[in-house]
Amino acid sequence: MKNIISIILVLLVFGFTSAQEVSYDTITPLEDYNFVLGTQGIGGKYKFSNESALLEQAKHIRGMGSNILKISLGKNALKGYGLRNAKTNTTLDLFKSSPDFKQAFDMDFKYIFAWVHTCTGVNWKKGITVQQEKLLYNEMYELASYLLKSYNNSGKTFLIGNWEGDWLLHNGNGRESTPGPEIIRNMTKWFQIRQKAIDAAKLKTPHNNVSLFHYIELNLVLKGMEGEKCIAESVLPNVPVDLVSYSSYEAIKNRSYDEVYDTLDSVFKYLEKQLQPKEGLPFSRRVFIGEYGYHANIEKPETFKKQRKLTKDIMEISLKLNLPFALHWQMYNNEYDKNGGSKEMSLINEQGEKRPLYYFHKQYYQHMNNYLKTYKSEHGNYPDQTEFNTKALSVLKSI
Repeated sequence: MKNIISIILVLLVFGFTSAQEVSYDTITPLEDYNFVLGTQGIGGKYKFSNESALLEQAKHIRGMGSNILKISLGKNALKGYGLRNAKTNTTLDLFKSSPDFKQAFDMDFKYIFAWVHTCTGVNWKKGITVQQEKLLYNEMYELASYLLKSYNNSGKTFLIGNWEGDWLLHNGNGRESTPGPEIIRNMTKWFQIRQKAIDAAKLKTPHNNVSLFHYIELNLVLKGMEGEKCIAESVLPNVPVDLVSYSSYEAIKNRSYDEVYDTLDSVFKYLEKQLQPKEGLPFSRRVFIGEYGYHANIEKPETFKKQRKLTKDIMEISLKLNLPFALHWQMYNNEYDKNGGSKEMSLINEQGEKRPLYYFHKQYYQHMNNYLKTYKSEHGNYPDQTEFNTKALSVLKSI
């Protein structure tokens, strides 16, 4: 009896339909430009075909009209996406263990973000020996070199970074705790190794028309602005990192539009002061929103109207602040309350329904893609980022 129940649950979670029955929208071709506003497909609590949750989300993101993809290449990615389990000792092993990763990367996304921690088994929190440093360095170097070689002349930009780093630094002790000097030193060394490996791979690997950058993601920046220990205050100034991602929930929840604008503006200005100078980066700002999103309640329809307004607010603020990216959380939901109820943060829900926010994003991409196509036809080139942002703001107000 238990086995029968288990089978039924699996079918309910992973769906009865074939891969051909999933409906993907299409916006083609996409103009070769940074649309700034994107989403992500990290893991997957559900799917609707024989394909992996990775490919389903990638195809939905592309079909919606986005040329920005963000996925996980962490040690739990295979399980999270419903891919065949495999023994992997490096992140490149993980990438090669399933053709789905390369299939997603081969799609015509211009910007590809990947969560990368380590598959070596090294626990940097406990310190990094000389041998472990070599393992971590080689892991990142090999991944970066592989991507630069494999996607040479593709026009793609890869952005490799971590998930909400302050949770790692606080080591499960809560946001009110104070990280000790040892874990701060260890995290600093870990990030330094990663950046050094990527810089070396870019220097030593022949490549053209493909870019790769390393980012550090933070999520407790307000502590640093008050002089307390966190990545922004205690680690970031000592790492020559390319970019900084902000998982922004602490700054955007329970605040008015003006309060969110002022808080984000202050956060990013503070982070930029913490950064070491670095040349050769293609973005006017080295800080971006790696994660934002709002809950809704299926029992309270009015919460979806509020969710749309708040999401639109963050989009507008990101464009006004001239951020290179603002990534919504996410295509498929993986946020549930203690009773198993969905927090409704997805663009496509557990029933396979495309939610209003999906169509809001799609409208934005359609308008901006048409604008870019027309602009290039009339002027022979694309607008600069300021002109693009001005147009994007007017489009958001109209939809």
